[in-house]
Amino acid sequence: MRVTVVGGGVIGLCCAYSLASNGHEVTVVERDRLGSGASRGNAGEVCPDLVEPLAAPGVILSALRTLHRPDAALHIHPALDADLLRFLLGFARNATRRRYRTGAAALASLAHNTFDLFEELGVDANRNGFLFAYGTSSSADHARRGFAALGAPVGELLFDLPDREPCLAAGARAGFVVEDQWSLDPNAVVDALAARLRTLGVSVIEGARVTRVVEGARVQVHTSAGTVESDAAVLAAGVWTRELGRAAGVDLNLFPGKGYSFSVAVDKMPSRLVHLGDAHVAVTPLGDRLRIAGTMEFDRDHDRFHARRIAAIVRAAGPYLAGVDWAGRRDEWVGPRPMTPDGLPAIGRLPRHRNVFVAAGHNMLGLMLAPSTGKMVAGLVDGEKAPAAFDPGRLARAW
Repeated sequence: MRVTVVGGGVIGLCCAYSLASNGHEVTVVERDRLGSGASRGNAGEVCPDLVEPLAAPGVILSALRTLHRPDAALHIHPALDADLLRFLLGFARNATRRRYRTGAAALASLAHNTFDLFEELGVDANRNGFLFAYGTSSSADHARRGFAALGAPVGELLFDLPDREPCLAAGARAGFVVEDQWSLDPNAVVDALAARLRTLGVSVIEGARVTRVVEGARVQVHTSAGTVESDAAVLAAGVWTRELGRAAGVDLNLFPGKGYSFSVAVDKMPSRLVHLGDAHVAVTPLGDRLRIAGTMEFDRDHDRFHARRIAAIVRAAGPYLAGVDWAGRRDEWVGPRPMTPDGLPAIGRLPRHRNVFVAAGHNMLGLMLAPSTGKMVAGLVDGEKAPAAFDPGRLARAW
């Protein structure tokens, strides 16, 4: 079959890779350049033992307690609109213990063979596990018990964190290690996928904005660079998937949750990815620089960069880190993560369509879940079924 993949982020690239590996003729259409959006600037986490929906019991109350703080990890722009209100109401409905457990199980099933799939891609990984650092022993113990409940390989509570990772300062008072988790360089992942696609003969069109997808005898993908016809199409355009769905008469409840990152020089590079738990910041060693990533900003303007969110990350992370050249930070970045109200991605047929598929809404887990999503999408095109938990219809309404 001829298949057009709309979106050249890590999800779309993995879909194209699996489809081409199954023998299909694949074209990728990307609005900007490969890996734009949320694919290149994230923390690079691959942690199948730690996957859980953001909509969890108590998370709303916890967020409300800190929403007024300028360095709060969650920021909601005050101009509420109907889309954001619909998303937040759906989030509240899903933040129950039963739905959380069901969602965590579904995500774990999608992530279970993640390491094998990344091995297949041949991407280098830091396999030293993650260190979680907290400002109080009570916070560390609470988080540790939560991860243990997920079945994660959690170590004992630690109190000598600066001795274990010299990049940590006295503000990191307690923590623990979760073994058997990886971190990757997101840029290297995107570049490796692009190279694999070239060897498989996949056609890549960059700088072409898709305006609409029309299904008839064939599927027509209309772009600013012309129309691409194929037997099937996959909408893997992150938050922009909502616009494409609306043009096809289906409104998917996706909303951008923007994340920010930057890189700094540090006197002592950590040996592994470090989570600054109370600050909700992840620091990842990438070459000779340390990537610092965090925050969740709900803002309809997908690409708008707010410098104050970078400043908020610096304020939150500062007490935990030593020897960081904060003034020399580089590569300041913002990316719109496609959030869903239940924390699960949408993988399946677009409602009321036969040969248009959706692979979007991976929240903050896109890099990790991309290879398994690609495998699932290739199976869908070949006639298999996706788990009902990921059915796009649960997020859809007529438009």
